[in-house]
Amino acid sequence: MRNWFWVALFAPIASGLLLFVAGAFSLKAPPVSIIISAKGSQPAVVAAKDGSLHVTFGYTDKILYAYSANGGGTFTPVKEIATLPDMHLGITRGPQIALTTDFVVVANVTKQGRIMVYRRPRNGNQWSKPVNLLDTDITAPEGFVALAAGPANTVYAAWLDMRLHKQNNVYSAFSEDGGKTWSENKLVYASPAGKVCECCRPSVAADTKGNVYVMFRNNLAGSRDMYLAQSTNGGKTFRTAQKLGLGTWPLQACPMEGGGLAITPQGKPITIWKRQKEIFVTSPGLAENVISEGRNCSVATSTAGNLYVWQQNNIIWAKTPGQLMPVQVGTGTYPRAVSNGKSHLIIYESNAGIVARQVPEVNSK
Repeated sequence: MRNWFWVALFAPIASGLLLFVAGAFSLKAPPVSIIISAKGSQPAVVAAKDGSLHVTFGYTDKILYAYSANGGGTFTPVKEIATLPDMHLGITRGPQIALTTDFVVVANVTKQGRIMVYRRPRNGNQWSKPVNLLDTDITAPEGFVALAAGPANTVYAAWLDMRLHKQNNVYSAFSEDGGKTWSENKLVYASPAGKVCECCRPSVAADTKGNVYVMFRNNLAGSRDMYLAQSTNGGKTFRTAQKLGLGTWPLQACPMEGGGLAITPQGKPITIWKRQKEIFVTSPGLAENVISEGRNCSVATSTAGNLYVWQQNNIIWAKTPGQLMPVQVGTGTYPRAVSNGKSHLIIYESNAGIVARQVPEVNSK
């Protein structure tokens, strides 16, 4: 009888606590997974202010594209942008995408070392013939390029380039007409050791005020640490690159890990990257914070906060804004994060193909 008395006494209290917790931290609608394509690899994704999403990925020598008008709820049938013979695809190499005011811009690299750019009007269906954004023809044979959109129809590109002493260093260029023509190629960073880490993809991000950030993995004194370079004049010149984080990674090999870069609504660059077995996040001038073990990390930002995603073994994990602990998203590899300002989405590879998964947020009321 005494046991029943205590159960009767505390059951309403426990129930109330559960209701309080559920009210204080409420999950949104369950996430939805969409198979964009049954074939393909190395997806890249961008979002528009209207909530639409644009995805590109590769399959053999084909660059493919799909579009969602409703934040990832549904996607159009996959369409082929182009066949690009001997294009790089795999191990973070593959087509990249940017979205300007009027154009969708996609680029990928051939094994000979050309960076080929395609574009189409946002309200059209016809992709342009490719242009090589390099002014040296074939100096990017490693196959790593990144794209980002700036104001109006400005596009920025950053890549690993071998024109300087036939060693990989970081170069950039910009287009002011949605990828049709490109500026003179600019040296972002030349390593005093002769080369940067040769098998890690750089990242680029830009705002509408002329700030452009390029992140890359360096190779100095046997350490493979992440660095960030900033331009304040729209990519015309870059300041001296600064090391990210306080720790270092002595490694006599390439980790094949480029990390992720985004700019918050407050204008602050946020970075995510791997060192040894762990994933770290930080901004310039701040100490790094470890969030998990893993690899293939990515970051997206919104007014709600930052979405971090990564791969641990073959499990995709996400840490959403307002959430203390990461959640398991699915089984797969190479996750990419994006926010359209209304919801977060993760694109990744799986045995089923290219998958898009909406991510629920835990919001504090």
